[in-house]
Amino acid sequence: MTYNLKSGIATLSDLKDGGSIHGYPGNYPGRVYHVNNITGTSGASGEDWDNTMDEVSTAITAAEAFRGTFATNNQNVRNIIYVQGTATPYAALTALPSYCDIEGIGADPSGNGAGIARIGADSGVSEGVLATASVRGLRVSGIQFQAGVGGYAFKGTNLFRSRFDNVVFTSNGSPGGAPAAGFEMGIMSGVTMRNCLWNNQSSLTNQPTVGMNITGTHFHGVRIEDCLIGGDVGVAIASGTINGWGSWFKDGYIGQLSETCSIGVDDNATVGHILYINVAVQATDSFDLANNANRIIGCYETNAFAT
Repeated sequence: MTYNLKSGIATLSDLKDGGSIHGYPGNYPGRVYHVNNITGTSGASGEDWDNTMDEVSTAITAAEAFRGTFATNNQNVRNIIYVQGTATPYAALTALPSYCDIEGIGADPSGNGAGIARIGADSGVSEGVLATASVRGLRVSGIQFQAGVGGYAFKGTNLFRSRFDNVVFTSNGSPGGAPAAGFEMGIMSGVTMRNCLWNNQSSLTNQPTVGMNITGTHFHGVRIEDCLIGGDVGVAIASGTINGWGSWFKDGYIGQLSETCSIGVDDNATVGHILYINVAVQATDSFDLANNANRIIGCYETNAFAT
């Protein structure tokens, strides 16, 4: 392994598991950070597995500080954060990085327990992510976000041009009640989610109150594909959503997890044309669309189809 002589930190092009896998050419300036909450420390550089940081939040702070060293119009440099799954969950996040990959290494995140790179406490009242700043260019894979009673596995304000692959939004192992939402966002634009799972890890009544909740004005250019989304309400789109163009839910499932889902899709967007394509739905009322029910295309349902 070689290092940048000025900083002593490995660049993406220096690391075979960074530059080559992600395909960044040449001497790309983005940094790779390694995180392990058993062996790591808050003061470590994170440059390799012998110098791991202790928390995902520590690496996020470092990655954002590094981007800030570039000129204002050249701060879109991508970093990578590798997170080792251990027997201990990582602390909840109150901030997310932009232009960064967060990759879990360990057991598949659709499971339960040790070995998964999971974020949020294993019991009690907790959040996975509760962030307020706008985020752009975030990519997440192999991570489990978990929440306790009334909490959020993943909650943010504005999310742009980002991607989630093989990510799980779930209750923790002993939540004490249902989380408020598995995934909640104000504005989403240019976001892709593939092969993601909403889950509840414990008793019957602990599925999230809302699986995916969109509360803001924009939900456009969003592709939700091959995802299993569940909750008391599967998907909720607010009436204040006035830009819902070019988005779809495709080839997945929306509905109940361990208990009844009252509405599979409660789409109250006033302007837009969010599509539902080849989606299986299991709910008392599968679709409740405020605008144009003709956008239900090739879906499968078990009860009343659309109101």
